[in-house]
Amino acid sequence: MPPSRTRDPRFGLLCFGFVVCGIVTVLPGPMLPLLAAKWGLRDVQSGAFFAAEFAASTIAAIMAPRRMRWSLPRGYALLTVGVLLLVVAGRAVSPSTGHALALGSFLLIGFGIGLSVTATNLLVGSANKELRAQRLSVVNLWWGIGAVGCPWLIAFAAPAANLPIFLACVAGVACVMFVLFLPLREVPGEMRATKLSLASDGPVLIFFAVMLFLYVGVENAVSGWVATYTNRFSGLNFRDSSMMVSIFWLALLTGRGVGSVALRRMPERAVLVPSLAISVTAVTLLLLPHTTITVIAAVVVAGLGFGPVFPIGVSRMLARLSDHRNTGWVFATCASGGAVLPWLTGLFSSSLGSLRMGFAVPLAALAVILLLALGENAILGDAETMSAAERL
Repeated sequence: MPPSRTRDPRFGLLCFGFVVCGIVTVLPGPMLPLLAAKWGLRDVQSGAFFAAEFAASTIAAIMAPRRMRWSLPRGYALLTVGVLLLVVAGRAVSPSTGHALALGSFLLIGFGIGLSVTATNLLVGSANKELRAQRLSVVNLWWGIGAVGCPWLIAFAAPAANLPIFLACVAGVACVMFVLFLPLREVPGEMRATKLSLASDGPVLIFFAVMLFLYVGVENAVSGWVATYTNRFSGLNFRDSSMMVSIFWLALLTGRGVGSVALRRMPERAVLVPSLAISVTAVTLLLLPHTTITVIAAVVVAGLGFGPVFPIGVSRMLARLSDHRNTGWVFATCASGGAVLPWLTGLFSSSLGSLRMGFAVPLAALAVILLLALGENAILGDAETMSAAERL
């Protein structure tokens, strides 16, 4: 009997939950100026919030595939407690107490993100093999909606002193997701693992760990430095240059939506390779002499090209694995890329005396990703042939 195309009733819940994941993932960024001003934090103290969230998320991503039935509700439970703790931290009068509570909050949030995001991607990617790439594009589109909306929501809530109410609402929604996902932990077969096969899966895990490490790094390098870039080289003021970050994320969301539609009629590689080629072209423009219009166009085109890459990469990885329990290392590596490549971009910028030349780092990484995508079948074998054999 062919696989059913009926949409899993959990899929809508997973998408809605990913909006919450997107919000809490980017939460440290827009909240950092508020917390630093309230407690008089130095940059090194403020930076600890990012380190706490990143480290906890990395550990949780490794753990998530091993206990798939529990990872999803546990992740949202941790998000609930972590966001509520942030509300308590915000009311602390003592800077040392507030900083310690906020640090603990972002640790819990990081653990929740690692469990929830990893479990969601694996559950969606494993539920329907025929629609894997399309469904992963859609669910990650919802994550992007949360990530884009978070800074705007905080900017709206903070001046009216409604930030605790906003955070309480986020915690409340996370708690609802915990309750809704709790009964699903006993659903049989959602991640029925085969015998552990590191010998056969090792090359696949390494291949996609490198690819996704580079991609997440590129995404964070471009989004993280584009505001500074446009301020320095295009003469945009602080407000307008900051808007370039939102333009990039909106373009990425659009690209992800277009990619999910294209995947209904086109194979994954036919979407992935042109998307990467477009991204390489766009980032190349950022290294050349330019006008403001050229920069805006390059940022928009880069976002459109980036959109389909991550979900298709995850889909192709899952199509090749005999055991999904080892994928946590790949998702943990993705997070590492988000920390390393933006730092390398800044390092090259300082060494060469030009942030424009610093963008050679994401450009080189994109070129490697494109080469990996073109050579995937030559390196790992034909995934389509392998998938057909699995169905026999």
